[in-house]
Amino acid sequence: MGPTEVIRSKKLALALAFGLALSVAPATAATKSPTPTPKASVTKKAPVKKAPVKKPPVKKKKKKKNNNSKVSPSPSPKWPPAGFKTDPLGETKLYLKVPTAKEVVGILSAKSALSSRVESCKKFTCGAVLVASDMGCRWWQVTADVVGATSSKDRTLKTFGKITTSVPGSAGVKIVTVLLITTEPIGVGHIVSNISADCNQSDPPDLLPNTEYKAVSG
Repeated sequence: MGPTEVIRSKKLALALAFGLALSVAPATAATKSPTPTPKASVTKKAPVKKAPVKKPPVKKKKKKKNNNSKVSPSPSPKWPPAGFKTDPLGETKLYLKVPTAKEVVGILSAKSALSSRVESCKKFTCGAVLVASDMGCRWWQVTADVVGATSSKDRTLKTFGKITTSVPGSAGVKIVTVLLITTEPIGVGHIVSNISADCNQSDPPDLLPNTEYKAVSG
């Protein structure tokens, strides 16, 4: 083999080597497992629920009272008072009423002075009367009869005694409660009746209130 052939062989060798390289490279590329390109994985985050915001309770504004509001005056009491009796011509300007048991209880609960005196009525026959006048009185005098059946067999009405009670005076258009306390035992069924009242303008007696009871003989 001449020099020229040797050179060609080298060249060929190069060529072969180059060709081998060319042929091997694709083979290598074909057999090589493809390397996956790493991709950034996106992790889906669960949506964050917002905590409900509690609103502070709305305070109701208190209405301010108007101190300048006008107060209506109390109506004047009816006069003459309802249920009271007077003389047929209305000349005396005096008024009288016998209260019911319910009215007496209400009166006694409001007046402690009368409450202490009414204890006697648990033993003795008592009565009560409401009196009033237009002009006022310096003192009042109330008289009445104590009546009842003559006996258990005879139911004829009989007068057993007379009571006179004097009490301090009062201003005009004012109601006064007068208790009539007798010494007749409560169990015999007597009652206080025929009540009358005097409005006196003269000097009052020294001792007020005062009660006198006189039994009727026979």
